[in-house]
Amino acid sequence: MSEREGDPGNTDAPRVDSEHGERGSDGVDQGSGPRRVKDARKDRESEQRSRNDGTSQDADRGTSFPSVIFGWLTTLGAAPILIGVIGAIVGGIVALLGLGATAGGIASSVGFLIALFLVFLIGGYVAGRLASRSGVKHGVLVAVLSLLVVLLIAIAGAVLGGTFSDAISSAVPSGIMQSVPTSIPQGLGVTAIITGILTLLMPFIGGALGGGWGAKTGHNRP
Repeated sequence: MSEREGDPGNTDAPRVDSEHGERGSDGVDQGSGPRRVKDARKDRESEQRSRNDGTSQDADRGTSFPSVIFGWLTTLGAAPILIGVIGAIVGGIVALLGLGATAGGIASSVGFLIALFLVFLIGGYVAGRLASRSGVKHGVLVAVLSLLVVLLIAIAGAVLGGTFSDAISSAVPSGIMQSVPTSIPQGLGVTAIITGILTLLMPFIGGALGGGWGAKTGHNRP
């Protein structure tokens, strides 16, 4: 015969299956390199689609107003602590260095802005972590809610007039209202304007950064 058949007694040679690739002597599919690479690529693409679908579903859930409210309540709790601590530190530095009214006023303004930034950084973080999505938006909404509350209080004070002022005065310990300055020290006009502008911006900057940070950590939690 011109063609020789293989030795039927040789069971060590691998058998080839046309559909499942190479099989070993025990019949287990060993697979092939290109097939394994293709399967791994499909798994990665499937995982990426699942992740994208989860992200889009989170975005479609809209705004979590309870998260915003909790973030705002956090700012109310953190504000007295941080403003008091940083104010005391700045006051001690001013007294230690013996700074004048102008330098002391600038240092106090910087300390207040730092405290304000940290307060809304914490509040935005809480809102973003609770929402676990759209952190920047939820952090900014904390600042917006705070601004709205301040405006409502100001409007109520303007409408109620003396009655509202008397109620505030009676709720504040005696001597505090007399210590509030009613005029800007000479040389601090520009500083007061810059401080006022930054006072409006710091809550939004801190809230946005904190919200983005909180949403990232909240989305990655197990």
